[in-house]
Amino acid sequence: MKGEEPYLERQYRMVIEPADLVCRRVGIGESDLLVCALTDLSGEALESLAVHRTELEEYVAMHTTFAESFRPVPVTGDAPGIVRDMGEAAEIFEVGPMAAVAGAVAQHVGTDLLGKSSQVIVENGGDVFMAGWGTRRARVFPVASAPSGIDIAVEVTENGVGLCTSSATVGPSVSFGQADAVAVLARTATLADAAATAIGNRVRTPDDIADALKGASQHPEVMGAVVVIGGSVGAWGAVELC
Repeated sequence: MKGEEPYLERQYRMVIEPADLVCRRVGIGESDLLVCALTDLSGEALESLAVHRTELEEYVAMHTTFAESFRPVPVTGDAPGIVRDMGEAAEIFEVGPMAAVAGAVAQHVGTDLLGKSSQVIVENGGDVFMAGWGTRRARVFPVASAPSGIDIAVEVTENGVGLCTSSATVGPSVSFGQADAVAVLARTATLADAAATAIGNRVRTPDDIADALKGASQHPEVMGAVVVIGGSVGAWGAVELC
């Protein structure tokens, strides 16, 4: 899902693109999505992305702390759905709301597309919403520990799951830990994104893997997690290392 130069060039998409779906790239501003469905839904995805970005940008313009804080921030009662979801995820995992932004965008665009396709994948910079049935694979690129990547297999559901990654050494993620990669499977991509950040903040040495995975298991929203640091790998829950 993420890599150093491959991450910057989105070359990892050649790995995750499923052969059974039609995939198109959709982007606005910083949002660069790979959208996969049973048919070409790039137009619908672009419309959805525009709506959710506008809602988020307008809210942030009026509530700058929401975008700047590394701690949870209360949201107003009239906040749009994407903002409320980010605020809830931040509260659960005790991180700033923007720790969930990439996952939230993938989640909301993907959910919007489910009425038009029973199989949907929306990838946003390594944070993925997946809906449908059966097993899907993704590849994490913790360059320092495993340059060729680590494959993860997960079971998807009709309403979707989220598989998101945080890293202190790869890509644009902000982390207070030292993990090469923390990948989290959760009920939504919004929750998975916030959880990956929170868990990654706790990992500074390979000795922290066990405690980080134990912490992940204590959240009912989290279905599984993988932690990679310094050549050591740990996994828990509904994720299978391939």
